[in-house]
Amino acid sequence: MTRKQWMVRAGGGLALVVVVGGIWAGFNASVIRAKLTARQLAGATTDEERTRLADQLVGYGTPGFDQLIDFVKSGDDAPRAAATAALDKHLNSLPDEDARAVNISGSVLEAFPSANEAGKRAILTLVPVVLKRTGSAHADRCRGVVAEGLKLPDLESRLAAVRLAIHPEIGLRTEVVPFLSAKEPELRGASLFAVAANSDGDQVLGDEELFRWLHDPDAGVRKVCYDALVGRERSEVDIAFGRRLTHTDPNERLKLLLDLRYDNDVADPEPWLERLSRDPEPAVRAGAARVMAEVAALRKIPCPAWIARVTDGDVHPTVRFVATYYRQLPVTPPNGVVPAGGLPQK
Repeated sequence: MTRKQWMVRAGGGLALVVVVGGIWAGFNASVIRAKLTARQLAGATTDEERTRLADQLVGYGTPGFDQLIDFVKSGDDAPRAAATAALDKHLNSLPDEDARAVNISGSVLEAFPSANEAGKRAILTLVPVVLKRTGSAHADRCRGVVAEGLKLPDLESRLAAVRLAIHPEIGLRTEVVPFLSAKEPELRGASLFAVAANSDGDQVLGDEELFRWLHDPDAGVRKVCYDALVGRERSEVDIAFGRRLTHTDPNERLKLLLDLRYDNDVADPEPWLERLSRDPEPAVRAGAARVMAEVAALRKIPCPAWIARVTDGDVHPTVRFVATYYRQLPVTPPNGVVPAGGLPQK
């Protein structure tokens, strides 16, 4: 090797060392600055200062994000709030499916299992922006986080998880059903909204089940139920009947039978009578069969098929007897014979 070649090679090696050293020094400088800023954030005394320092950590790249995620996982409440807000703001500023958003979101989700209770709650609040910016890249992991969030003892965490359950990428609406009987009204209301929605075209809760929440002791839950029924295009009459159908007092349900029998404004009482034929009270079931038979006779139509279920399969012998008797009435009553209760008034 000539002297010139040796000098060229040595110069190239030295340049490489300088470049690598510069990169190392730059990265470590960011690490050091991030640690110092994190220390300042931990000791900050005002929200403005904490916000400024958290945003400053974002500017340090990966070392700064690591510090922010540590605050989210296990920091004190005030720095955690600032760190969570900084991550949320930064992710929102990135384009959809940006590689940086995918990487940062992955680190946030990885922190969930080892986070304390408050940290898990904070990570749950970041799931919406993670899904918004990363699409389906982390959908499975987000679903796992939400599923775990539903099991947390903290009310705010469960509320956050319930609200996320209806997201198309999460799809955990059926897992929310047990919370319909929660003691906390805000959790019942959020859960009812989640399961009553038709966002994916599949009903978790049918109308008949939904009607029961019109009697919830909390006005907010009742409002959620009412709005859900209106969203299903149920009329005011339907909602009023549904409220009476599910009334806890069997006498109210018996009164509903009378209205279905004699109210000429009810175009089709049959669906309501079918529901009442499955009532827990034997007198209501027997009444439903009788009213249906009388209505069929008046309108000169055959009895619906469900009458056979009552005549043949009801657990109460009196209900079977009453249903069988009225089922055998002729479709067209003989001249001068009218069903019990008389003809409807014109």
